[in-house]
Amino acid sequence: MEKNKSINILICDDSLTNCMILSALVQDNFKANVSMVTDPRQVESKLKSDKISLLFLDIEMPYLTGLEVIALVRKQYSADVLPIVIISGKEGPKVRNDALSSGANDFIRKPFDPEEVILRTQNIIAAYLHAEQLAQMNETLEELVVERTQELALANEMLIESLARAGELRDDNTGYHVVRVGLYAKVIALALNLPTELVHLIAIATPLHDIGKIGISDNILLKPGRLTSDERKIMESHTHRGVHLIEGNNSAVMQVARSIIISHHEKWDGTGYPEGFSGANIPIEGRIVAVADVFDALTTVRPYKQAWSNGAAIELIVGESGKAFDPTIVELFVNNFEQIEKIQNDFSDRGSNGYEVSGQNTVQVI
Repeated sequence: MEKNKSINILICDDSLTNCMILSALVQDNFKANVSMVTDPRQVESKLKSDKISLLFLDIEMPYLTGLEVIALVRKQYSADVLPIVIISGKEGPKVRNDALSSGANDFIRKPFDPEEVILRTQNIIAAYLHAEQLAQMNETLEELVVERTQELALANEMLIESLARAGELRDDNTGYHVVRVGLYAKVIALALNLPTELVHLIAIATPLHDIGKIGISDNILLKPGRLTSDERKIMESHTHRGVHLIEGNNSAVMQVARSIIISHHEKWDGTGYPEGFSGANIPIEGRIVAVADVFDALTTVRPYKQAWSNGAAIELIVGESGKAFDPTIVELFVNNFEQIEKIQNDFSDRGSNGYEVSGQNTVQVI
């Protein structure tokens, strides 16, 4: 019968005779691959070079005792991954108990009783194969969980972007504004060396920054002239409206989204809304999106305004450094503008909404 290639057995006994007797018993009954060493110092190297399924180990040997070998082996291999069966001619429960408490799986007395060797080896191999099968099943399940989690995360990201673009279509008939702002925010967050996971969350959550405008009437949202004081209050309420729209979901991305929604109109000098926070009291994600949002709003054509040139928009943003905007973020925005401009070109509204993006009008960014 062909040997079972999945079962590799190592026998370590300073007596070559014992090794050969045990090897013959095992090979005749289990058709396993058996190797032998008479020097316990060779066990570690054998374990590294061969995928050993079962180790038979003598207790009393020169150089290293069986208990010392167990201690070395158990630092790297658990009892499920590498079963150890002690073989010893010493009598008494202490020897057996010491071996088992040290990490051995079973104990066989010398001289060998062939039936005992076969039965105990059979049980050990069955347990090993079962543990290996469970490990493979768990690995497959973990891979499936990762795959499904990634699919779910992607679906959630697409849903968030679609929701954000749908909300933006009322005053931007391409919906690309939210896409660009999210990508601009990612460039700034990366330049700030924020944690990778936080950068990812900011990029996903940013498109929801103005979702609250879905509750603002068209005669205010699309008004071409200056807003009255009462109209401005209604417009500014889009921050709280946006938070209320997505409350109740405490996932990481929604927590970041709520923070962005409520804080991206705050100003560095404390003159923003809705809370009048200033400086570092404004969440970093809000400070990032404030710059990204204003730049895109200035440089984008809307039914009520023409687009500013990039140069004019940058000039305004730099002029507001330390007033409306965090100076560090403004500096990073300018230093990484080549990436910003590429995103602007890749997701341009030009040709998709019937408007030209030349010219410059004064505009209120709200």
